Amino acid sequence: MEIERSELNSLKVRDFSLVVHFESGRYENERLLKDCEESLCDYNIVESTANFVSLKENNKRLIDLMETQKAIDEDLFILAEALLSKLENQEVLSNYRDWISYFNKFLRAELDANTWFKAQRAVYNKIANKLVNYAESEKEYILELEKALKNIKMTLYQYEVLILLKLKSNIEFHGDVRQTKTQAQDKLDSFPKDMQIFKNPLQQLFSSLDALMPYQQN
Repeated sequence: MEIERSELNSLKVRDFSLVVHFESGRYENERLLKDCEESLCDYNIVESTANFVSLKENNKRLIDLMETQKAIDEDLFILAEALLSKLENQEVLSNYRDWISYFNKFLRAELDANTWFKAQRAVYNKIANKLVNYAESEKEYILELEKALKNIKMTLYQYEVLILLKLKSNIEFHGDVRQTKTQAQDKLDSFPKDMQIFKNPLQQLFSSLDALMPYQQN
């Protein structure tokens, strides 16, 4: 958010400076119009011509200022969209982070403690460090994890994407009332466009969660 805050402050400074110059130009326009009227009433052609030239130049400056204002408004709109998107993504991350942790609690019961610990360490290490493959020493534990996932119709790739989603979330979500599973599933219908990669794994999470806890209420 620091970059957006800096950009917003820069736009505010530009906007304030623009307002000052525009007000000055507006008062100058009023003065020039008055001078034009007076010189015309006095039939002073030379002075009238000079005043009209000055008025034309001042109007051009005002038009340029309005164009600059338009550009600032467009930048503010783009910034607002970016901030809204970021806030929306943060809400999504915080909401589904809990469900991934909840899912992991049930998945953990499908493996022995040592296998679970080493498989989790391998997955988190691969995702956090953007590795392409698992180390040879990790593969036997990953294979056991993959078997457990296959039993609940989830792929290892889907699980890795869920862990990526969990790692992307830097927001702690500690609401007094957690959303129900049905509510969380329904919200997937309006998932942000730039986060569609997470939608399918999350849908599979809920489906696989049903397989792990068939008697659990939503």
